Amino acid sequence: MEVAVRSVWAENFKAESRLLHQIAPLARHVALNVKYPGCVFGHGNGRSHRDLTADEERYEVIRANVGLLRPLQVGIAVCTDDGRRFAWEFNLRGFDVASPKHARDPKSVAYLASHGVDFSRLPRDGIDGFRLRWLLRDSGLIRARPSWATFTGAYHVAYFVTMMYGEKLPDSVDDFMKMARDLIGRQLYDVKRLAREHDRSCVGALSNVVEKLNVMPPREGISKSKPAGTGSMLALLAFETLKHKLGPNMEKYRHELCGLQVV
Repeated sequence: MEVAVRSVWAENFKAESRLLHQIAPLARHVALNVKYPGCVFGHGNGRSHRDLTADEERYEVIRANVGLLRPLQVGIAVCTDDGRRFAWEFNLRGFDVASPKHARDPKSVAYLASHGVDFSRLPRDGIDGFRLRWLLRDSGLIRARPSWATFTGAYHVAYFVTMMYGEKLPDSVDDFMKMARDLIGRQLYDVKRLAREHDRSCVGALSNVVEKLNVMPPREGISKSKPAGTGSMLALLAFETLKHKLGPNMEKYRHELCGLQVV
């Protein structure tokens, strides 16, 4: 099983779009991973949380961060009905590390740069967000209604919602959840939660979960220099492994978004 993460920039966007159009209608499982320049708001920032529930308060923090910080990469990994796997890493144009106007957490930027995000290339060769939105909607990926997987997915889903609707997140957490359900349906799973339900010792980062599950990516198939693409592919492989291990019991751990851990 050789799976290569396909790095997508403006120069090869059309060619990769053609491939995704062929694959998307056949999608059975999709894993999502979004890279962004950290978080600048934490609990206690923004409006008073005195009258908010815990979920509403956590959503307030997410909404503030997603509204201010621009996404860098979107990783999409797909397993088709016939068992083929593909992974794309779409590099976005919106963030310029040289601009003081673009908010970031410097530690997160340094970490992502050390793991393969080419910040100097993004403003020059990245993809405009509206082109990616058009591609994902036009390709049939959303209409295929696959099962979706993330790893600690609240921010991944939040960025995906803003990108796919082309607008800011709503004020209400209930409205956000409705937008997410309308976009990707109710078949949304968090690999971290599934792994914990399978084995209480299966905790920590995605790399730890993958190791604990004995999910072994092909030796040459996944590059650690492609963080969003690699993250989506590892989440996909872990999800498929957990689906097999948990069997019918997995359905009770499905996120209906009201149960999504907004952290």
